[in-house]
Amino acid sequence: MSDWTRLLTKECSGIEHEAPFCFASRCSIGCGGFARAAFYPANLAELLLLIDIFKREDVNFFVLGNMTNVLPSDGMFEGAVVFMGKLKSIGIGESVFAMAGVKSKTFLDACERHGRTGAEFLAGIPCTIGGAVFMNAGAGGRYVADILESVLVYKEGRIRVLPKEECGYAYKQSVFMKDKSVVLGASFLLEEADGETVARRRGEYVAARKKLPKGRSMGCIFKNPPGEFAGKLIEGAGLKGLQVGGAVISEKHANFILNEGGATAADVHALVNLAKNAVFSQYGVELEEEIRYIR
Repeated sequence: MSDWTRLLTKECSGIEHEAPFCFASRCSIGCGGFARAAFYPANLAELLLLIDIFKREDVNFFVLGNMTNVLPSDGMFEGAVVFMGKLKSIGIGESVFAMAGVKSKTFLDACERHGRTGAEFLAGIPCTIGGAVFMNAGAGGRYVADILESVLVYKEGRIRVLPKEECGYAYKQSVFMKDKSVVLGASFLLEEADGETVARRRGEYVAARKKLPKGRSMGCIFKNPPGEFAGKLIEGAGLKGLQVGGAVISEKHANFILNEGGATAADVHALVNLAKNAVFSQYGVELEEEIRYIR
């Protein structure tokens, strides 16, 4: 176990932090226990310093954006979480560059002002650019990989620029999910268009997302299997409305789990396992989560 007193009072004392950190206060589904500490680096130098310290001290850590597709465990996570929200600069030239902490809405606002189209599918997705790049976020058949030029990463003690071809993109998948690199920012290739066109296209995606379940959730729990829809398989297995504790499989869209009040991470995880087992038993299909676990 790391010497948290030394880390917080000496090694990382100049970086804004919260110790302990309550996951339920920030996680989109509103459950989970605590982390030893959460850090909020003000700039790239602070972020890289944190990563180097954590690796030297063998601290388990997660770099996070909005915590909208993350399920922390109920107990104490013996590690740290790092929030990228203060790394939010945007640069627009031939390509559009955004740091990892930029929220999707802020990114699209900038694209609309400068007449850049192609990223509208991110409208309504409550993600940061770092999170979107990490998981190859998408909607309506469009994905981050479709518009990406390159990714700025920190790996093995140095900053690198990875072209899209080296990012290992597939459906809801990237190399960043497997290696130890940290996404710092990304450049996107977007076409020119007038602001009205960009706004109209954004509105179409926002309207589509309004049909999704309301309430505290993590968005879609499972990736869609090839040729199938996870929600339809879960519905076909008769699990709509199934409740464990304060967590329930949505009646509106079965690939959503909602916190109806007082849900624990264990409640949510139990529903995840029930859905996986039921779908495999009935259809022989193995569902794969697109959410991340912190444990």
